Amino acid sequence: MVVKRLLRPDDRASQTRAGFTLIELLVVISIIAVLIALLLPAVQSAREAARRVQCVNNLKQLGLALHNYENGVGAFPPSGKSTYFGSSPPNNQYVDGVGLLPRLLPTLELTTTFNAINFSIEYNHISGGNFTAYSTAIAAFVCPSAVREPSGSRDSPDPADPASMQAGQGYGVTDYAATCATTIDPQGRAGGPCSTPIAIYRNCNARVDGMLKQGKTRISEVTDGLSQTIAVTEDAGRDARFIGAYSENYVTPVLSYTRPVPPGLRRFWRWAEPDGAVVSSSVINNKGTPSHENTQHPQSGTSGADGAGANDEIFGFHPGGVNALMGDGSVKFLKETVNIVVQRSLITPNQGEIISADAY
Repeated sequence: MVVKRLLRPDDRASQTRAGFTLIELLVVISIIAVLIALLLPAVQSAREAARRVQCVNNLKQLGLALHNYENGVGAFPPSGKSTYFGSSPPNNQYVDGVGLLPRLLPTLELTTTFNAINFSIEYNHISGGNFTAYSTAIAAFVCPSAVREPSGSRDSPDPADPASMQAGQGYGVTDYAATCATTIDPQGRAGGPCSTPIAIYRNCNARVDGMLKQGKTRISEVTDGLSQTIAVTEDAGRDARFIGAYSENYVTPVLSYTRPVPPGLRRFWRWAEPDGAVVSSSVINNKGTPSHENTQHPQSGTSGADGAGANDEIFGFHPGGVNALMGDGSVKFLKETVNIVVQRSLITPNQGEIISADAY
């Protein structure tokens, strides 16, 4: 005989399967969303800190290379871009023919790339004789925080350059630039000669050389002190959208000639190009617009955006400022709020300024 046991109401309740109510599920989702919102900035901050450390290491390598060069030659090298003081106002010139970074390749243990360069012809000679060397992507020349189009260590293929188009790739780029001069007004006054709504502190009549000027610079010439003088700084994120102010044929205000190179304006974002050096005339990380155009280089005419963003100015993608290599090989973080006169003083090597460490 089968005996059936009647279940009491509390027995049936105990056999009911437990589960989430809709309200409980929404609460859990909300908690997870809050945790992600709290954690994500911390992760991004940690990643940026790592990128900033890598940027510092890149500049330290350049600093070591500069001093190894100086030990071998007896002076620091020129940056390629410099000042022609024979015109009124003084203007840019490119009498050295090549930028700073190609000169440093042997001291950066990049002898193979250096040996592939023919220094008797332009880096972008129309024959393509230097394309293999100067299309080399060099990680130490690129800040990992920088944003450009396309991303990476090369620019896009240049439609005006047969060698670039045939290879299907561009030239090597850089996020670092020598400070070859400054046009910041020595009194920090706005509205001076050549100033613009973007570069309000520019005074082209007050232009003076930076540390890596035309010709060699001996340590004894940096009378303000190597630790108080910028040698190389960030000018990060430049690419073919940035339209330069000088044609490929421009040499000085009184001299130009037809160079056997692709037509257009100077491609100053490439690590080989002399025009890559900075003539600082604006605040660090200037947010003025337009920082670049919407179409690709080359174009006729000039953009008028010189001084905005990374267009020939001290500019980086690190929150609050940029990394700068000083003449003694140390790397310092320059706040974007630094006083404009202090910025000028950090660029000039021999104007007799005394700068407190807490000023920047």
